[in-house]
Amino acid sequence: MIRRLTSMLAASVLAAGTLFATAGAASAGAAAVHHRAGCSLDGSAHLHVTGGNGVNYFLGTPVHTFPGAIVRLKPTANRTTNWQFCFFPAPSDEVILVNPRNSSRLALTSTEGTGGLVKVTRTSAPGGNGFASQRWHATFSGNFVFLQNENTDLWLRVRNSGPKLGQTVTTGTTPRAWNISF
Repeated sequence: MIRRLTSMLAASVLAAGTLFATAGAASAGAAAVHHRAGCSLDGSAHLHVTGGNGVNYFLGTPVHTFPGAIVRLKPTANRTTNWQFCFFPAPSDEVILVNPRNSSRLALTSTEGTGGLVKVTRTSAPGGNGFASQRWHATFSGNFVFLQNENTDLWLRVRNSGPKLGQTVTTGTTPRAWNISF
Protein backbone atom coordinates (compact mmCIF):
# COMPACT_ATOMS: atom_id res chain seq x y z
CA MET A 1 0.00 0.00 0.00
CA ILE A 2 2.74 2.46 0.93
CA ARG A 3 4.71 1.43 -2.12
CA ARG A 4 1.71 2.12 -4.36
CA LEU A 5 1.07 5.51 -2.69
CA THR A 6 4.75 6.46 -3.12
CA SER A 7 4.61 5.42 -6.75
CA MET A 8 1.45 7.52 -7.36
CA LEU A 9 2.99 10.51 -5.57
CA ALA A 10 6.17 10.25 -7.66
CA ALA A 11 4.11 10.05 -10.86
CA SER A 12 2.11 13.13 -9.82
CA VAL A 13 5.28 15.10 -9.07
CA LEU A 14 6.76 14.06 -12.43
CA ALA A 15 3.55 15.05 -14.27
CA ALA A 16 3.40 18.41 -12.48
CA GLY A 17 7.07 19.07 -13.25
CA THR A 18 6.50 18.31 -16.92
CA LEU A 19 3.45 20.58 -16.97
CA PHE A 20 5.30 23.52 -15.37
CA ALA A 21 8.35 23.05 -17.58
CA THR A 22 6.18 22.99 -20.70
CA ALA A 23 4.15 26.01 -19.59
CA GLY A 24 7.33 27.88 -18.66
CA ALA A 25 8.89 27.19 -22.04
CA ALA A 26 5.72 28.22 -23.85
CA SER A 27 5.41 31.49 -21.96
CA ALA A 28 9.10 32.26 -22.38
CA GLY A 29 8.76 31.73 -26.11
CA ALA A 30 5.71 33.97 -26.28
CA ALA A 31 7.48 36.70 -24.32
CA ALA A 32 10.45 36.55 -26.63
CA VAL A 33 8.21 36.92 -29.67
CA HIS A 34 6.51 40.06 -28.29
CA HIS A 35 9.63 41.71 -26.89
CA ARG A 36 10.85 44.76 -28.79
CA ALA A 37 13.58 47.27 -28.24
CA GLY A 38 12.56 50.74 -27.11
CA CYS A 39 12.44 53.64 -29.54
CA SER A 40 15.06 56.36 -29.91
CA LEU A 41 14.49 60.06 -30.60
CA ASP A 42 15.71 61.21 -33.99
CA GLY A 43 14.77 64.79 -34.72
CA SER A 44 11.62 66.82 -34.50
CA ALA A 45 9.30 68.35 -37.07
CA HIS A 46 5.95 69.99 -37.67
CA LEU A 47 3.28 68.07 -39.57
CA HIS A 48 0.77 70.01 -41.63
CA VAL A 49 -1.83 69.70 -44.35
CA THR A 50 -2.64 72.36 -46.92
CA GLY A 51 -6.23 73.35 -47.53
CA GLY A 52 -7.76 74.13 -50.92
CA ASN A 53 -7.23 77.81 -50.12
CA GLY A 54 -3.43 77.27 -49.86
CA VAL A 55 -3.40 77.71 -46.07
CA ASN A 56 -1.33 75.29 -43.96
CA TYR A 57 -2.89 73.71 -40.89
CA PHE A 58 -0.53 72.18 -38.32
CA LEU A 59 -1.06 69.13 -36.11
CA GLY A 60 -0.98 70.53 -32.58
CA THR A 61 -1.93 70.38 -28.93
CA PRO A 62 -3.54 73.00 -26.69
CA VAL A 63 -1.20 75.67 -25.30
CA HIS A 64 -1.72 74.25 -21.80
CA THR A 65 -1.76 70.59 -22.76
CA PHE A 66 -2.48 67.60 -20.54
CA PRO A 67 -2.92 63.81 -20.88
CA GLY A 68 -6.14 63.23 -22.80
CA ALA A 69 -6.04 66.57 -24.65
CA ILE A 70 -7.54 66.42 -28.14
CA VAL A 71 -5.23 67.16 -31.07
CA ARG A 72 -6.39 69.95 -33.40
CA LEU A 73 -5.37 71.78 -36.56
CA LYS A 74 -3.55 75.03 -35.71
CA PRO A 75 -2.68 78.08 -37.83
CA THR A 76 1.09 78.34 -37.29
CA ALA A 77 4.14 76.20 -36.56
CA ASN A 78 5.19 76.78 -32.97
CA ARG A 79 6.06 74.83 -29.82
CA THR A 80 2.52 73.37 -29.62
CA THR A 81 2.89 71.83 -33.09
CA ASN A 82 6.39 70.42 -32.67
CA TRP A 83 6.67 66.60 -32.60
CA GLN A 84 9.73 64.50 -31.83
CA PHE A 85 10.02 61.30 -33.83
CA CYS A 86 10.89 58.26 -31.70
CA PHE A 87 11.86 55.48 -34.13
CA PHE A 88 12.03 51.75 -33.39
CA PRO A 89 15.07 49.85 -34.68
CA ALA A 90 14.96 48.45 -38.23
CA PRO A 91 13.29 46.59 -39.77
CA SER A 92 10.36 48.23 -37.96
CA ASP A 93 8.56 51.11 -39.66
CA GLU A 94 7.00 52.22 -36.37
CA VAL A 95 7.35 55.60 -34.75
CA ILE A 96 5.95 57.32 -31.65
CA LEU A 97 5.31 61.05 -32.02
CA VAL A 98 6.17 62.77 -28.74
CA ASN A 99 5.22 66.33 -27.86
CA PRO A 100 8.55 67.50 -26.37
CA ARG A 101 7.43 70.60 -24.50
CA ASN A 102 5.71 68.72 -21.72
CA SER A 103 7.75 67.01 -19.02
CA SER A 104 5.11 64.26 -18.80
CA ARG A 105 6.07 63.00 -22.29
CA LEU A 106 2.80 63.02 -24.18
CA ALA A 107 2.42 60.94 -27.36
CA LEU A 108 0.00 61.14 -30.27
CA THR A 109 -2.59 58.42 -29.59
CA SER A 110 -5.50 56.77 -31.38
CA THR A 111 -7.80 54.46 -29.43
CA GLU A 112 -10.92 52.55 -30.29
CA GLY A 113 -14.24 53.87 -29.04
CA THR A 114 -13.33 57.57 -29.37
CA GLY A 115 -15.03 58.15 -32.72
CA GLY A 116 -11.63 58.56 -34.34
CA LEU A 117 -10.52 61.44 -32.12
CA VAL A 118 -6.75 61.69 -31.76
CA LYS A 119 -5.43 62.61 -28.32
CA VAL A 120 -2.15 62.83 -26.44
CA THR A 121 -1.44 60.39 -23.61
CA ARG A 122 1.55 59.69 -21.36
CA THR A 123 4.20 57.47 -22.89
CA SER A 124 7.29 55.53 -21.83
CA ALA A 125 9.10 56.73 -24.98
CA PRO A 126 11.92 57.41 -25.54
CA GLY A 127 13.55 54.23 -24.35
CA GLY A 128 10.27 52.40 -23.87
CA ASN A 129 7.78 50.82 -26.23
CA GLY A 130 4.77 53.01 -25.57
CA PHE A 131 1.34 51.46 -26.09
CA ALA A 132 0.07 50.05 -29.39
CA SER A 133 -2.29 53.06 -29.54
CA GLN A 134 0.81 55.35 -29.53
CA ARG A 135 2.72 53.49 -32.24
CA TRP A 136 2.27 54.52 -35.86
CA HIS A 137 3.49 52.75 -39.00
CA ALA A 138 5.22 55.54 -40.94
CA THR A 139 5.51 55.54 -44.72
CA PHE A 140 7.73 58.36 -45.95
CA SER A 141 7.48 59.75 -49.47
CA GLY A 142 9.59 62.85 -50.17
CA ASN A 143 8.50 65.57 -47.71
CA PHE A 144 5.36 63.65 -46.78
CA VAL A 145 4.53 60.96 -44.25
CA PHE A 146 1.51 58.65 -44.01
CA LEU A 147 0.79 57.40 -40.48
CA GLN A 148 -1.24 54.25 -39.72
CA ASN A 149 -1.99 53.42 -36.08
CA GLU A 150 -0.87 50.00 -34.86
CA ASN A 151 -3.79 49.63 -32.45
CA THR A 152 -6.71 50.69 -34.66
CA ASP A 153 -5.17 50.11 -38.13
CA LEU A 154 -6.60 53.52 -39.08
CA TRP A 155 -4.75 56.39 -40.78
CA LEU A 156 -4.06 59.83 -39.26
CA ARG A 157 -6.13 62.29 -41.27
CA VAL A 158 -8.32 65.38 -41.24
CA ARG A 159 -12.08 65.26 -41.30
CA ASN A 160 -13.81 65.09 -44.68
CA SER A 161 -15.18 68.59 -44.10
CA GLY A 162 -11.68 70.01 -43.63
CA PRO A 163 -9.07 71.02 -43.17
CA LYS A 164 -10.30 73.94 -41.09
CA LEU A 165 -8.71 75.97 -38.33
CA GLY A 166 -9.34 74.42 -34.91
CA GLN A 167 -10.79 71.24 -36.38
CA THR A 168 -10.10 68.06 -34.42
CA VAL A 169 -7.74 65.57 -36.04
CA THR A 170 -9.14 62.12 -36.64
CA THR A 171 -8.34 58.68 -38.00
CA GLY A 172 -9.98 56.86 -40.87
CA THR A 173 -9.66 54.12 -43.46
CA THR A 174 -8.25 56.44 -46.13
CA PRO A 175 -4.58 57.52 -45.87
CA ARG A 176 -3.72 61.22 -45.75
CA ALA A 177 -0.31 62.69 -46.61
CA TRP A 178 1.10 64.98 -43.90
CA ASN A 179 3.74 67.45 -45.00
CA ILE A 180 6.87 67.41 -42.84
CA SER A 181 8.55 70.75 -42.10
CA PHE A 182 11.58 71.22 -39.85
